Amino acid sequence: MKLTGCLFGGALSTLLGIVARVLWRVLKLAAKAMLTFGLYIPAAYLVYGAVLYFAFGFPLFEASVNGRLYAFGFALSLGCAVAVTVRKLIVKPLRDYFRGGVIEYEGGSGSPRTPEAPKIYRSRVERGIIVYEYSDRYDLYEERADGLALVGRERKKDKR
Repeated sequence: MKLTGCLFGGALSTLLGIVARVLWRVLKLAAKAMLTFGLYIPAAYLVYGAVLYFAFGFPLFEASVNGRLYAFGFALSLGCAVAVTVRKLIVKPLRDYFRGGVIEYEGGSGSPRTPEAPKIYRSRVERGIIVYEYSDRYDLYEERADGLALVGRERKKDKR
C-alpha cells in the first residue's frame, strides 16, 4: 500500500513538473509575441479600461459618448501596435541590411609607434557582424548586448 502511494506521488510530481515547464514556455512565448507585435499597448489599454469599469462603472464599448471614446482609444492603441510591428519586423531589418559600408575610419597614424587604425564595416551577409579590416587581416566581431565579442580572425593572402 505504501509503495503504491509513493509511486503515485512520484508520477504526480513528475506530471506537475512537466505541466509547469510547458506553461512557463508558453508564457515566455506569449510575452515575446506581445513585445514583438506591440500587443502590450492594447493590453495596457484594456487593463486601464477594466480599472475604469470596476472602479467607476465606466461604459467601455457601449453606444454612449464615453463608450465610443473608449472604443476610439482602443482602436488607436491597435494602430500603435501595428506601427510597432511594422517597425520591428520590416523597417529595422531593412535598415540594418542596407546600412553596410564603412562605419568609421581613422586616417593614417600620427607616429610609427601608433597602432594601425582599421576600416570598420558592417557585414551585409551576416547580420550583427562587424568587420575590422587591417592591412594584414580581418577581425570579425559579433554585436551583443554587452558590446562586441571577437568571433574570428582571417589573414589576408599575400599579393606577391
